[in-house]
Amino acid sequence: MRRYHLFEWEDQPWLPVVFRDYLTDHLQLALGSGYVRPLHQAIADILYRSMQKLGTNEIVDLCSGGGGPLLAVQRYMRTEMNFETIVTLTDLYPNLKAFERAELSANGNVKTFRKPLSAFDVPSSLTGIRTLFTAFHHFKPSEAKRILLDACAKRCGIAIFEPFERSFKMAYLMGYSSIVRSLLLTPKIGRMSFERFLITYVLPAAPLIFAWDGIVSSLRSYTVPELLELATTPESDDYTWEAGQVPTAPGDSMPLTYLIGLPK
Repeated sequence: MRRYHLFEWEDQPWLPVVFRDYLTDHLQLALGSGYVRPLHQAIADILYRSMQKLGTNEIVDLCSGGGGPLLAVQRYMRTEMNFETIVTLTDLYPNLKAFERAELSANGNVKTFRKPLSAFDVPSSLTGIRTLFTAFHHFKPSEAKRILLDACAKRCGIAIFEPFERSFKMAYLMGYSSIVRSLLLTPKIGRMSFERFLITYVLPAAPLIFAWDGIVSSLRSYTVPELLELATTPESDDYTWEAGQVPTAPGDSMPLTYLIGLPK
C-alpha cells in the first residue's frame, strides 16, 4: 500500500502540553515495558554493533518524547551486554517531567537537553550516534532527508527504529491497542492529575487522539526500500547504509524496521 502522510495531533505545535505529555508518557510505558523485551533486545543488538564500529558509547536521541524504548534498551545493554552508554534526550517539544524522571533513575547515565531542539540541525557539541525511535514517520520524505543529511554533514552515525509497519492490519492494531491502553493504564503513568482524569475518563479526548495518532503512524511509516532510497543520495555517498526488518513478536505483530547510517 502507498504511504499516507495524514494529520497527526502530536505534530501540531499548538497541541496543549497536557495532551502532548499524555501521548509521550503512554508511548514510554508501552515501549519501555518488560512485555516488549524482544524489541529491546533486537534494538540493542543492532545499536551495539553500530556503536562498536563507531567506537563510541554515547547516544544522542532525537525526538525523544518521554524516552520511548531507549531507556529500557540502555538498561538491557548494561545488564545483558556489559556495555555502559551515556544517553542525551532531546526533543522539539521536551516532556520535561519525563526527562526529569529519566535523569533521576539513571545514576548519571542519562542527560537531557531541555531546550527545544530540531532534528534538522543538531549542534555539533552533541556527540555520539544519533537515534530516532518511533519518530521518523513524522517527517515527509524531504524532511526525512534533511535529518539524514544533517548527520552526514556533521559525520555522525545515525540509527532509526520504527516498531511497526505500513499495513491496514497494523493500523487497526495500533488504534485498538491505544484505546485499551489509555483506559487501563493511565493511572500507572505519573500522578493522576484532575486534567488527566478529565481528558481520559470524563471527556475521553486523549484516548481518541492517542488512537488516531497510532493509526496514522502506521500509515505514515516507511518501508525498507523507501528508507534506503531516502538515504542514498550524492551528499551521503561517503556513508554506508543498512536497512531491514526484524520480527520481535509472534505473528509479526511488532516488526522492527530500521535504518543505520555510518561514516566510511
